[in-house]
Amino acid sequence: MYKLKMMLNKIIEEESNLEWVETTGKTLDEALENACVELDSSLSELDYEIIESGDKGIFGMGGKPYRIKVYRAKDTMEMLKSFMSGMNKDDMELQLDLEKEIKNKDGEVFLRAVDSGVWLKITKCVGDGMPVADTEVYNLINYRGVKDYDEKVLKKIIKEASGEYVKIGTMKLNPLNDGSANVQISSDKMKAYLMLMPPKQGGYDLELDQIRSILKNNSVIVGIKEDILNTLIDYPIYDKPILVAEGIKVQNGRDGLINYHFNTSKKVEFQEHNGQIDYKSINSIQNVVTGQILATKIAPTQGEAGRTVDGEMLYAKPGKDIVLVEGKNTQVSEDGLSIIASTNGQVNLLGTKVNVDEIYVVNGDVNLKTGHITFLGNVVINGNVEDNFNVIAEGNIEIKGSVGKCKLEAEGDIVVSQGIAGKGEATIRSGKSLYAKYIEQVKKIEVTEGVYVQDAIMHSFVDATKEICCVGKRATIVGGDLRAGELIKSLTIGSQSGTETIVEVGIDPKKRQQLVELTVENENAYKQLEQLEINFSTLKNQKKQMKEKFPAEKQETYNTLNEEINRYKKVIQKTQDEMSDIDKYLLALKDKGRVVAAKIVYPQVKIYIKSSMLQIRTEYKKVEFVLDNGEVNVVPYKDEKELGSRTR
Repeated sequence: MYKLKMMLNKIIEEESNLEWVETTGKTLDEALENACVELDSSLSELDYEIIESGDKGIFGMGGKPYRIKVYRAKDTMEMLKSFMSGMNKDDMELQLDLEKEIKNKDGEVFLRAVDSGVWLKITKCVGDGMPVADTEVYNLINYRGVKDYDEKVLKKIIKEASGEYVKIGTMKLNPLNDGSANVQISSDKMKAYLMLMPPKQGGYDLELDQIRSILKNNSVIVGIKEDILNTLIDYPIYDKPILVAEGIKVQNGRDGLINYHFNTSKKVEFQEHNGQIDYKSINSIQNVVTGQILATKIAPTQGEAGRTVDGEMLYAKPGKDIVLVEGKNTQVSEDGLSIIASTNGQVNLLGTKVNVDEIYVVNGDVNLKTGHITFLGNVVINGNVEDNFNVIAEGNIEIKGSVGKCKLEAEGDIVVSQGIAGKGEATIRSGKSLYAKYIEQVKKIEVTEGVYVQDAIMHSFVDATKEICCVGKRATIVGGDLRAGELIKSLTIGSQSGTETIVEVGIDPKKRQQLVELTVENENAYKQLEQLEINFSTLKNQKKQMKEKFPAEKQETYNTLNEEINRYKKVIQKTQDEMSDIDKYLLALKDKGRVVAAKIVYPQVKIYIKSSMLQIRTEYKKVEFVLDNGEVNVVPYKDEKELGSRTR
């Protein structure tokens, strides 16, 4: 039985989470009717607690309504099953005991002696439980001193065990032996306890209304646990204080809060891919854009007042407000509820201020400690970029050291104080220009303006919309393929060993590459179209021969092939139109494009100017190559101050 009580305590806790409403009414019945409407339930489906007892007042004046808390009653068996379903194996014994107690329950007998007479209730047994024995009933009647009762009615009650109270007679009253109760209120007035004393022979039981009156007479009017009072009628607990009312706790207001929309923790978070930690994706930079909301203020609350069990109001303290403060490159919204970025960059929290930095500085190397760098602004690296790391910036990238087998991308300039040793895999893209001491074995360089190198460009693929210049005292271009729109210039081009070196000018490298890609796409589309038309032709002949007998699945294939043929025709037409536009653009370019070897150009160098090519078979000193009447001509180089004019 102890285990069952523990389980019932758990159920009582769960009841606190049930759906409920608070209603009022001139009478308790009226308040309950209002609750039935709000919860769309019948009265039998509801339980309730009296928060504040009503009062009729005097001659209809000064009255106050009942205020009650009403919630849907949850079936006890359902709650027990729900609780037991979450048990572990160690609780199996308890579960079996409980199931046994629930399925097998003895019948019970209840006797109440009140003003209206003596009332008896007997409940049926459940499962293998024992029914109430006649002797148990008569012993209870004798114990309570009931002499005047109807024997026939008593036997009928025992036989039917209806579970309802039935009047069996009357009892000679001895008021001194009536049941009684007293009330104890805690020192903070938040709890009220009821102590029941049992009736003796000839004494009456306390009725529910009498208990309510006792509580009211002791000023207990708030938070009355009506379900407990109802339980005490049939299952009274004597000579022990029972908690029957609890006050409403005051809830002080919550202070204003700032909800940051970025990670304010300094702790580095690593990302996991395929069960392995990607140490390169540390994500230590939090990029934001102009107009992005970085933080929002959550307004303070006023709180909710409480009540003691005797009705005393407990006033809540309102929460304290908080004021948003502007930081660097941030602003407070007009309504004062948000902090907004006023520029692109890296967001951080310094003290209580939200700042956005337009420049991200790495004081050291880009490696496992920093991870990849992606930043919506300028990046300054006071060290090297080690192999296999990426640096991507919306602004400029400035690297004080060297660059390895990496990926660099910037919408602005890229400046590398030392060299770039790409090991055949590095890729670099700049929305403006690239500056470096040297470039060696870079897989792909694309710049919108120019490439300016101090010492050498070796065995690299370089595209520049405007120019490529080696401008130092040892300036050399050797190996690889370099393409520029206007100018390629160096002291030396090629090498004594005859390393093949390709330089192209007078073209737009991006358009040229786009033309190559479109040509490949167009050829592939033609091949697909040819195969589709062969298959379509076969089905078309079958359909012509079979007519109405042509199968539905083949008709579906026929329709699909027809749609695909039309789609590929559109693709081919689109690529041809784009290729034609690029051809016209390239032909319309002015006759400009020079290749300058200010010191020497070696054999095995190929010079392309627009669509014309010159294979260098002998050394030329201090020359430049220009286009004349569709041919590449060699002319003497005139020393110009411009050589080296774009150094940084």
